[in-house]
Amino acid sequence: MEDLAQAAIEATLGAGANFADVRIENTKTTIIEISDGVTKRSMASFLKGAGLRAFVDGAWAFAQTTNLTPSGMKETGDSVARLALATREQVTEKFEIDGPTFKDRVKIKVQKPFADISVEEKIGYVKMIDDQARDFDKRIFNTRTIYGDLWTELHIANSLGTSVWEEYSLPRIISSTTAKEGTSRQRGFRSIGTNGGFEEFETKAAQSIGEESARLVIDLLSSVAAKGDTYDVIMDPILNGVMVHEAFGHASEADNWPAHATVLEDKVGEEVGPEHLSLSDDPTLEGRRGTFSYDWEGTKATKRELVKDGILTELLHSLETSSRLDMAPNGSARSQSFMHPPLPRMSNTHMEPRDWSLEELFQDTKEGILLCGFNYGYTEPSKGQFMFQANYGYLIEKGEKTQMVRDVSLAGQILEVLPKIDAIGKGFEMDAGTCGKSGQGVPVMSGGPHARIRSMPVGGL
Repeated sequence: MEDLAQAAIEATLGAGANFADVRIENTKTTIIEISDGVTKRSMASFLKGAGLRAFVDGAWAFAQTTNLTPSGMKETGDSVARLALATREQVTEKFEIDGPTFKDRVKIKVQKPFADISVEEKIGYVKMIDDQARDFDKRIFNTRTIYGDLWTELHIANSLGTSVWEEYSLPRIISSTTAKEGTSRQRGFRSIGTNGGFEEFETKAAQSIGEESARLVIDLLSSVAAKGDTYDVIMDPILNGVMVHEAFGHASEADNWPAHATVLEDKVGEEVGPEHLSLSDDPTLEGRRGTFSYDWEGTKATKRELVKDGILTELLHSLETSSRLDMAPNGSARSQSFMHPPLPRMSNTHMEPRDWSLEELFQDTKEGILLCGFNYGYTEPSKGQFMFQANYGYLIEKGEKTQMVRDVSLAGQILEVLPKIDAIGKGFEMDAGTCGKSGQGVPVMSGGPHARIRSMPVGGL
């Protein structure tokens, strides 16, 4: 891989580029889906190729190839450089690309590599989870279980001198159940995604995920529709993570600054929340779905303290955004595969825990609502607006969790909501997901502790 990358870089620079980088990828994926006990999908895919970029005076060009030979890489490097040269006159802002260089090899350690596990064993695990959900209660009439594993080796090199190689191994299991009783029809959802091998499917949580999804949907049958009103809201770790990721994390991606497309544009170094609030994006967390050692430009990953003690202190940078904004690169450039150029993206995004126990939060809230999980929503980073429908919730009455509720949503403007967070729990949980941006999906996690927002409009029926 190193020789192929160097051949591409030399050809790109030789054709007139100021900067060049290359990503050579080899990925193997398995997806298995069983619905109502019937296998709907059983697919193994193999992806191998290279993505090349050329940069000239502020102009980028991107190309991809599956011709992983010295001649193929040289030809692609020459072509992408000529494309960048042809478009540089259309660039309104000229700048240079600069950054640190790294040389490293990072091999992931797993107990059971996916390649060593037969398809029959993988299908057997998925069937067990689907059966587990179907057999839980006769009111469950639909189940859907999706298994996924991904193994990747990625080599990244650039004309600054960086040359890094890293492995990734990502397992995920999803259980979705639907139940009905009378006129009530509800849906439950549970998922687990980590960083590791097949052994991650042998944990207690992964072995019982079908039962947990089924238990949730049966509980929802006895829930009532929430009444829209203003509440003191306690967010569970999943909904908290969704808010931090969607409403604040995307607004912190530094490619929004040149485009003037973020509500945080003039806020770096300023107070955006209370002193007890800190928000982080950390790809160095061990065993998480969004964890990596180097980003897709070969920059070493570091913990990004987006908000520290209420102050916006850091953004999510690529080499371009750090160069243009004169800030330090922090390893936030990611791409879905070699077929896409890297962009500033999140990894493991969360609110930092504080010192409230969940019991103390309930007792101090008196009258309010606990919102849990996530169904769907929308965000507008340029305005900071968001709306999220929670999966379910519970009323809080006289300091205790009582009636389960559904059809409940949370909406607001993030810079107005953050100052209302007056209590943050001491626990910490994260939930796996895939983040979409510009047509690319990358593995991420989000979460944090329970946290309370005072006097929040909550949508219901």
